[in-house]
Amino acid sequence: MEKEELAINIFKEAQKALKDKKLDVAKEKFENIIRLTEDSHLWLYFEACFGLVEVYIEKEDYKSAMNSSFKALLHAPNQGMYLLGVERVRSVLAIIKKSGRLSDLTDSFHKIKEKEDKNEELYYFSKALNALARENYKEVYPIADKLKTNELKNILYSLLKS
Repeated sequence: MEKEELAINIFKEAQKALKDKKLDVAKEKFENIIRLTEDSHLWLYFEACFGLVEVYIEKEDYKSAMNSSFKALLHAPNQGMYLLGVERVRSVLAIIKKSGRLSDLTDSFHKIKEKEDKNEELYYFSKALNALARENYKEVYPIADKLKTNELKNILYSLLKS
């Protein structure tokens, strides 16, 4: 069986496990897909990362949900998928904010620690989220101004509103 076909079959199983609230089974299957597809089939890698996001949201592990979100964005196969991922991040952050758990996000995310990483936008976005989580709102605005992607700026501004 081809690697992509195998990953798709595991993805279907992971989605069923998630639907049935078998979160540990779903998590394991999404992680398997990520291992299978990290060097190819980036669209499956991207979707598996967001599958993990759903698992982590169900478990109320918001930091891990954001780490998986950033991992997906870093590996988005094209601009359209990247922007889809940004919209998903908006939803994830809305859930986290509604739960009153933005403070869970006080550490750096995934590997977005240095500007030299793949995506400078995500580096600044993660810095701004970190400032928000620490309730250092004045720090958010100058960081947001460095962002070129309006969608990311808008997420930050919406989180600043009460």
